[in-house]
This record gives sequence, structure tokens and C-alpha cells, in this order.
Amino acid sequence: MVGLSTLGVFVRDALIWSCLSSTLISPATAATPSPPALSFLYTAYAQCAGNLMETDGPRGIRKAIPIVGGNFTGPRLSGKILDVGADWGLVDPKTNIFSADTRYNLRTDDGENIFVQTSGPTAPQGGLHLRLVFETGSRKYYWLNNIIDGERLELYNFR
Repeated sequence: MVGLSTLGVFVRDALIWSCLSSTLISPATAATPSPPALSFLYTAYAQCAGNLMETDGPRGIRKAIPIVGGNFTGPRLSGKILDVGADWGLVDPKTNIFSADTRYNLRTDDGENIFVQTSGPTAPQGGLHLRLVFETGSRKYYWLNNIIDGERLELYNFR
């Protein structure tokens, strides 16, 4: 079974500046820092294949869900999700909370590669709120290596 995941990704780059500026200004001259702001990064549609593995382990029930493709679009970058990733999440048998642990690759429309890792538990009201870490050597997208960001994940199953 193949599912389609919709990922809304937001960049919290203002948080980096607020934290940095509060350490650089002396308390006598410090003003109230600006509140963090969110900037939209992209929306992704990830295609996932069915569970490859579901096995008990010392930390819970490990699942392996392949990420087999998709695309992402946004104001500063867009492209394809490559067929080289998966979610190796854990289910806590006591609480039944799923914690995602994904690794996958993006290829931008201009041919640059970006490695992405996400992690985070399911939210009590449903869905996942994940932390993202980007890794790239691309000069054009190097700024992704230094952002603080999160995403809201909605899952849809298509048959």
C-alpha cells in the first residue's frame, strides 16, 4: 500500500537571531528581544510504501516505512524527494506513541542535493510535529544547515 504524506515545513530563523542577539548585548543596554517568527519554507508530498518491518526491540516496536518519492515546492526551493529514504520510527508499547526517525534526500530543481533528518513524537491531538535537520554542501542552499525548524505532518492513505 502506498500512502501520501503532506509535510508543511516552516523555518524559525528569527529564533536564531533572538538567541544570538541576547548573548551579544550587555544587560545594561539590552532591549526586549523580538519574538521568534516563522517563515514558510516548503510543502512536501512524500510517497511512502507499506511497512517493511515491524519488530519488537529494547526501545519499543521498530517500524521501517520506505519513502519512495514525492516532491516539494516553496518560495526559496523546490524539487523532488528521492527514492532513498525511510522512517525508522519507534512505537512505545506502554503509551502507543509513535516517534518518527526519518532520513531522506531532496534534489532541488537546479540539481542540488539536500539530506534531511526528522524526529518527533505523535501529538496528543493527532499528527506529528517534527524537528528537521538539513545537511548540504551546496553553496546556494548552505543556509539550510544553520536553521531551526519544525514541520507539521498530515498523513493520507490512498489505495
